[in-house]
Amino acid sequence: MFEQDRNFVFDRYLPLLDPDNFSDIAFYRELERIGYRQVLLGGTGSADLPGLSNRIKQETKLTVVLYPAGPDSLAPADVILLPDVMNSNSHYARPFGSGSVATAMHVAQRGLNFIPLAYFIMGNSTARWYFDAFLVPSHKIILGYATYARMVGYRYLALDYEDPALSIDPKLIAALRKIPDLHLVISDEFTPESARQALDLGAHTVVTPSDIYEDASDPLQVAREFYDALLKP
Repeated sequence: MFEQDRNFVFDRYLPLLDPDNFSDIAFYRELERIGYRQVLLGGTGSADLPGLSNRIKQETKLTVVLYPAGPDSLAPADVILLPDVMNSNSHYARPFGSGSVATAMHVAQRGLNFIPLAYFIMGNSTARWYFDAFLVPSHKIILGYATYARMVGYRYLALDYEDPALSIDPKLIAALRKIPDLHLVISDEFTPESARQALDLGAHTVVTPSDIYEDASDPLQVAREFYDALLKP
C-alpha cells in the first residue's frame, strides 16, 4: 500500500534550483549556513541528479525536495513531488497521463517518499508551452478544480504565475484559502518584497524559479536576501 507523506510541510519559501546550473555541493553548504532547511531541485537538468541529491544529503542537513520532469529524473530525495498539471492537454503531464503514471510507478517500485501536487499554470510561460496547458477562463472554474482536487486527496495545490503580464489575484487566493486543509503554493519570479506580499495575501509557500538565481551575479546574495525577508526568525 502506498501512502503520501502527511507529515511533511513546506517552508514558507523554497528556491527551485536546476541541477544543471547548481551542481556544486559548496553552494548547498552555503545555503545551509545562511539558514535554509529545505531546497527544491528540478528543471531540465537530470544528468547527475541522483549523485547530487546523495551528496547534499550526505554533506548537509538540508531536506531535499525533488520536482521530477519524468521517471528518468528521479533520485533518492527526502520527498518526491508528483505534479499533476490540472490544465494540461498533454497526455504526458495531465492527471493519469503517461508521464505521471510512469513517474508514480517508479516512485512506488523504489519505495520513495512522495506528495501529490495539483498544479495550475496560470499564464503564458515556458511551462505552459512545455506542458501544452490551456488557460482556465475564470477563477470560478479554478476554484472548482481546486475543490475537486482537495476532495479526491490532494493536500498541496500550486499556482504558477510566471508571466510578467499576470498579477496574483487576492480574491482568488482568499477563495482558495477557504478550502479546508489545503496548502497553497505560489510560484513566480518574485523579489523578496513581492514574495512577502504573496505570503501576506494567504499563500503558505512561495517558490522562485531557478533563473532568478542563474541570472544573478551573486546567487548566494540573492539567497540571503530571500532568507532574511521570508525565513529569518
